[in-house]
Amino acid sequence: MRNWLFDRQGRFGAPATLLPGLLVLMGAGCQEVTSTGKVRPAEVLWKAPVAERFAGTSSVPVTDGERMYVTGTGVAAFDVRTGTQLWKTPRFTSSTPTHISVRDGRVFAAEAVAFAFDAATGREMWRFTPDTDASLSQSTADERAFYFGTESRTVYALSTADGAPLWSTRIGADWPNRGIVKGVSVSGDTVYATAERHYSPNGYYSAGVIVALDRSTGRELWRYQNGTGTDSRGVIGAPTVADRLLLASDHKGNAFFAVDRFTGEEVWRTPTEPGWAGPGAPPVAVGNVAYASGADTYVYALDLQSGRVIWRTRPAMGSSRYHAVCGKAVFNNLSYLGIVDRHTGRLMGLMFEDQERITSGFAVHDDRIFFLTHSAAYALKCP
Repeated sequence: MRNWLFDRQGRFGAPATLLPGLLVLMGAGCQEVTSTGKVRPAEVLWKAPVAERFAGTSSVPVTDGERMYVTGTGVAAFDVRTGTQLWKTPRFTSSTPTHISVRDGRVFAAEAVAFAFDAATGREMWRFTPDTDASLSQSTADERAFYFGTESRTVYALSTADGAPLWSTRIGADWPNRGIVKGVSVSGDTVYATAERHYSPNGYYSAGVIVALDRSTGRELWRYQNGTGTDSRGVIGAPTVADRLLLASDHKGNAFFAVDRFTGEEVWRTPTEPGWAGPGAPPVAVGNVAYASGADTYVYALDLQSGRVIWRTRPAMGSSRYHAVCGKAVFNNLSYLGIVDRHTGRLMGLMFEDQERITSGFAVHDDRIFFLTHSAAYALKCP
């Protein structure tokens, strides 16, 4: 049996020999996980082969509860019950979006061109050409508009009905160096956009920016900046809306943080382990807890209001780019799958250690979680 390590705060660590300051528990209150695949904390519901141009995607799938949509060099749709591939679109014009959005029977994607596709058939409904590429920005949609940002630090709102531009706002018009919109969220009457502002030509000195925009007009309401430009800070993805907070990750400054979404004031900041790259995705919130992970090999549960670490767990010695909560578990992409009990931080198990490499983010609907490997799409039943 492996020896699994816990520190004196009860935090779970990697298997190893006895080290000073650590307590070794052998099979007491922990589940041994081997690389044989015998421990399966989540049931595989289906596995569906995917075409080469969708396999191995590092983007994030989405679901509307009927279909799961993935992006590669186009968009493909799978039946969530059976895994049957229902349709795929022609190739994109240039690059692969890291995120796509689905709303009211339409799937939206933005790269050098913004598209809307019929969710049931994949038929193209409309297209719009923004000022520059939008494939690096996390998009979103509501009943009125499709929102995304570009490499020219411009945020767009397009009519979901016909793709007509409702407004566009350049949130870094006076920035002398490059700036990139990293993601857009919408809640109520406000659109929240994150951007990375470069203070040096190579982007080493940088800051993360969050801007609140009026949903109807694109008018700026307030602005928050993470860093002064004399160090390396940033922000990744779209902010997570949780009550009156926006949750975000500083991937250059090694921290999770929260901003008041009505005032733009920073509420809390929780650092990750130094010496590692920072988080690759913003925290997600369930109730009064925010869950997150990062390159420092830990999964975190944070008090939503204060950022206090409730628990942190190292599922294995692997960095996590994506995480999601489904059922009672936090799932992590470690190239294989780490599954942690979200209430206790206990490792429930590892999957796909000796099988297919997991490449994508996650989509969740009810008690099912969806993702892609380098050769297939999967649906798992969450514990």
